[in-house]
Parts: sequence; C-alpha cells; structure tokens
Amino acid sequence: MKKICFVTTIYLTYKSFLKEFSKYLHETGEYEISLICNDEESIREDLPNYVHYYPVNMKRGVSLSAFSAIQSITRILKEKEFDIVQYSTPNAAFYTSIASKKAKVPVRLYCQWGIRYMGFEGAKRKIFKFLEKITCKNSTYIEAESHNIREFSLKEELYNEGNSCVIWNGSASGVNLKKFDFSKREVWRKEIREKYNIKDDEIVFSFAARLTRDKGINELLDAFLQLECKYSNVKLLVSGGMDDEGSLDSQLYAKANESDSVIFTGSVSNIEKYYAAADVFISPSYREGFGLVVVEAESMGLPSIVTDVPGQIDAILPNETGLTCKAKDAESLKNAMITLIENSDYREKLSNAAVSFVVDNFDDKELFKYLKNNRDKLIFGR
Repeated sequence: MKKICFVTTIYLTYKSFLKEFSKYLHETGEYEISLICNDEESIREDLPNYVHYYPVNMKRGVSLSAFSAIQSITRILKEKEFDIVQYSTPNAAFYTSIASKKAKVPVRLYCQWGIRYMGFEGAKRKIFKFLEKITCKNSTYIEAESHNIREFSLKEELYNEGNSCVIWNGSASGVNLKKFDFSKREVWRKEIREKYNIKDDEIVFSFAARLTRDKGINELLDAFLQLECKYSNVKLLVSGGMDDEGSLDSQLYAKANESDSVIFTGSVSNIEKYYAAADVFISPSYREGFGLVVVEAESMGLPSIVTDVPGQIDAILPNETGLTCKAKDAESLKNAMITLIENSDYREKLSNAAVSFVVDNFDDKELFKYLKNNRDKLIFGR
C-alpha cells in the first residue's frame, strides 16, 4: 500500500476538489489515504471512514500560529512516514512544504492551484512572491493547474521545466459529468426559472463565487447595472456567500440589492441547476489557477465570459466556447455581455461547442486516471 497525505487549510477544499479523487485512489486498493486540515465539527460527519484524519490549526491569512502549524504537521509526517504528501491552498502549501522537507518526506507535491501574488502590487506582491518561491523550492515536484499558470511560473522563475508539469488538460478535479448532466438541463432550467419568476425570453447571466473584490464582483455589478437600463430582458443570478463585504463597492452592492433584475441566491449545493437556468456564465476574476466553475458551467451548455488572466483562459476556447474581457475593467466586460445579448445565434453556437469541449477534455473520471499514474511514477521514481 502506498501512503498519501493530502493537506489543505480548510476541509471545504478537500471536499470540493479532493474527496472524489481520494475515493478513486481508495477503490484501486493501492493507496492508504490521510488528510491534515483545520479541526471542524462537520468533518467527522462527512469524511469517509477510509480516510485517516489529523486536525491541525491553520488560520487563513498571516498569523503567528504558522509556527505551531508547521511544528504539528512536521510531527505527523515524521510519525506516519508517508510516501507522498500533496498540498495546495496558500497557507497549507507554505506550511507543509517546510514541514515535509523537515520530515524528509520523499515526494513533496505542490499542487499549484493559482498564484496568490498575481493579484497584488508593490511590496505586497514582492512578499507573496517570495513566499511562493519558498513553497516551490521546498517541493520535489510542482503540478500546475493550467498551462498558462505553468508558463507564467516558468517566466517568473518559480521553478523549472524538469520538476513541473500540467496533468492532462489541466484542472484540479475535472468535472463530474453525472452531477453536471446536460441531459437534465431543460428540466432544471424550468425549475429554477419558475422559482425566481424568470420569463422564458429573458437572458440570464450567471456568476458563482465568493462575494469578494478579487472575484470581480464589483466590475460585474457595475457592468450589469448599466445594461439593465438599456435592455429590459436581462437578469443576473449571483450564487455565492459573502466573503469580504468590505471589499465590495457599497453603492453598487446597494443598487444591485434594490434591482428586480439582480438575484442573490447565496451559496447553493445544486449549482448545476442554476447554470441550467442561465444563458451565459461570467467569471471576471482577477486571478485563478484554472477556472473550474467555468468548465462546470460550460458542461451545462453555457458560453462564458472570462478575464484574460492565466488560468481562466485555459478554461475556454476563445471565440469558440466563450469570450474574454480585461480584468478590473467593467467597460470591457459590458461590451462582451452586449455581444452575447444581441447575437442569439452566436450565443447558441458557443453553447453547443462548450458542452463538447468539457466532455472531451475535463471528465473527472478520465483525469483521475492521469493523476493516479502521475503519483505512481513520482513514488516509484523517487
């Protein structure tokens, strides 16, 4: 049995991106699975019984608790003698890269699901680039989530070609095509549209992310509030919980809440149904490792509008399955939205291509085969 340990800051990351892959590894009968993350009450109710769980306090953001976290992770890794440790989210990755090197774990795999400093400027950018370099230097191998993120990292000299790769076509976890079942689109579309009193002839834009500045919510609200003055048949579905209200433009947010055309759904567990109800997906994020929500939306037949930043652009075929706009630019986003409002034939063409693109390139079950093969090679080739 090969021993693998996943390390994430919070359990939600494991649940969203690694739980199904863990199940796949377990079912091969070749891997013993462990998880290190924050201690949360809900974990024990949700975690499969075949996963060995080791709670470690890891606060989000910069904190003096980092020293305690590194010490705790080091102790666990030394005691359990894993063949491979895999880490991803910023804090967990930084702590574990140090801890796993101290514990002499033979394979230290950094899954680079985005680069935090890409959204920063000045001194803050330099500091977080330095931290990213430490994480990469301590790792024996880096798996970038997308080709553009890897190319960016190589230019930034975060690591080299020899100790890095992108698995298959990218993405941390692929798309579960049983959950995002395009054949159920019309049924779900009717269900959600009836729930929110959306008419059949109304064009619905969808957004799904934490409500925070870096996800581009300010630019989206700015662009949409301008469009609703010109077009009477547009709606905006905003799905996601509040993450940093202080980073939102308070005037735009207040206007959006007053608008009958903007629907805030909060976090939803059945996001596939909300995608089915929409006509266009929008992800105006400032930085992303890949853009998983984009390919999930595409699997439900949505053409997408994404910012032209590394990671995001790997999730579409520009002008074939979606359009790009400039980051932090409401005018650029608005113009792309107008293009898809006024050209229904083009919108349908992009929609049809989007489904095929995801089925051919991001099926999670196919991705899991590539991921396991990679882990096998890293362990046996050490």
